[in-house]
Amino acid sequence: MDAIANAVFLAPRPAATMEEPPHEGTPMTLLSPDAPALAHPAPLRSADHIVAALRAQGVRWVFGVPGAKIDPVFDALAAVAGDVTAPQLVTCRNEQSAAFMAAAIGRLTGIPGVALVTSGPGTTNLVTGLVTATTEGDPMVAICGAVSRAEHLKRTHQSMDAVGLLSAVTKSAVEVTVADNVAEAVTDAFRTALREPRGAAAVVLPYDVSIEPTSIGFPVAPATPRLGAAHPESLLQAAELIRAARFPVVLAGARSGADRVVRALHTLLGHTDLPVVETFQAAGIISRDLEDHYLGRVGFARNQPGDVLLDRADLVLTVGYDFVEYEPARWNATGERTIVHLDELASDVDNHYRPALELVGDVADTLGGLAALLDGLRLREDAAAIVARERRRLAGTEAGDPDHDDARGLDPVALVAGIRSALSDDTTVLCDVGSHYLYMARYFRTYQPRTLLFSNGQQTLGVALPWAIAATLARPGSPVFSVSGDGGFLFSAAELETAVRLGANMTHLIFNDGSYDMVAFQQQDKYGRTAAVELGDYDVVGFAESFGAHGHRVTRIDDLVPTILAAMAEPGPSIIDVPVDYSDNLRRLGGDLLADVLL
Repeated sequence: MDAIANAVFLAPRPAATMEEPPHEGTPMTLLSPDAPALAHPAPLRSADHIVAALRAQGVRWVFGVPGAKIDPVFDALAAVAGDVTAPQLVTCRNEQSAAFMAAAIGRLTGIPGVALVTSGPGTTNLVTGLVTATTEGDPMVAICGAVSRAEHLKRTHQSMDAVGLLSAVTKSAVEVTVADNVAEAVTDAFRTALREPRGAAAVVLPYDVSIEPTSIGFPVAPATPRLGAAHPESLLQAAELIRAARFPVVLAGARSGADRVVRALHTLLGHTDLPVVETFQAAGIISRDLEDHYLGRVGFARNQPGDVLLDRADLVLTVGYDFVEYEPARWNATGERTIVHLDELASDVDNHYRPALELVGDVADTLGGLAALLDGLRLREDAAAIVARERRRLAGTEAGDPDHDDARGLDPVALVAGIRSALSDDTTVLCDVGSHYLYMARYFRTYQPRTLLFSNGQQTLGVALPWAIAATLARPGSPVFSVSGDGGFLFSAAELETAVRLGANMTHLIFNDGSYDMVAFQQQDKYGRTAAVELGDYDVVGFAESFGAHGHRVTRIDDLVPTILAAMAEPGPSIIDVPVDYSDNLRRLGGDLLADVLL
């Protein structure tokens, strides 16, 4: 394989970074006539050119489950397994989890993660992970095996219309039928995954194409262009609208979490009094030193301090906001608010989202230009009073009931507060879906972008454990903590073996109430009863230990923080089982704002 490596693995790997990849607008760097992609070296298998293309894109891990129709690519990766600059294989227990891990790498590093699977059910098992990544803007690439071309029209083993299936859950899905186009298709998939709105792209590779020789590869990644700031005239108009507003509020969305954007937003806030409401996926964009600007998060029932701010605002500046996070009808039902839309993408059309002005361009550069024009902006006295009141209300909701009886299970608000006090600011926290996810979104403060991850577009069960495994790879040496309910944990619990095999240093805490409670309290609100939400009990500690992980159980709030600290200090994965009392969820989590809250 040394000859192969010399022939096609020529590009150095870019270091993984939390900085977002460049945006469209930067001039393209053209390959020289003698670049490897055009030099036509000795023919190699298409599978080997795929590995070269992955290396060129900076891919460090490939998550997958092997199978006969894709094993040439697995073989090509195995051949370079000893090379620390080559992508390393991570064998998963399920293809869905492989997609979750790849998507988490994309969200955490900005470099698309890669899932590698075989044909038939290997490909269909990806679907939930792919639609989650595409909906929530996580860049990833799926490479899927398929039957040989001669078998496409036959009713044969694992023959299916993979492109038709994958097209429904990705930004792009193609099947490569000519070996010369394989590396090109993979490289294009990366560019598609990174183009806003980001998401999943898929390449289907017939077995016979994967072993067919070709001399055409893409061992050097084409440069990605970058946008400039929004037009200066539009910036001036936006500044005039914001300065004239009685009560301007910033609504920060999923595309506001890139490092450059966060720095630019901090500059804007440093120059103004603008209050900020985060969506769940924008968690962490407000630093500790700018915490006076933070008015909480919105993303479920319209009953949070952030919802009051949006209700009172006469102008909302949306930054990187995606409708899927919190639909406009929830916070602009009457359509009366002036909206200034700031994003790399032009606004979608919606009855409740009709921007008076769109600032389309590089988000960080546009925010920088706006900061200079808004320098010294102060809120009016009545608006400042509402902000102060809602900040006090926000702080008042973050403490649990001091008289709570732990024998019924721990108070979920106190549980979140305990988790927060046990973790450092640089901990990456991965959150599954369930009632615990609403408590974490509302009450868990985080001060760095991409350190608190949610699935808020699809609300997909089972993401937390696979995401945590990926986080230990993407951020080696940094603490990793994940949470789930007892139901969501079992959706991907087999990956605990993967975590043990990898030696992943992570702690996972289970909010255990023996039900699908996020469904239950909504059913109770709508129908006065529940249906099909009760779950059986299982021995969490024994389950964890059977895989070689550490297991703990906490039944008193006073024991929570010491147990978390002990678990975080243990090598490898640790699981903490915590019985939780959700009996007050309907009051705490459900229902829209009451009239008196808006007074």
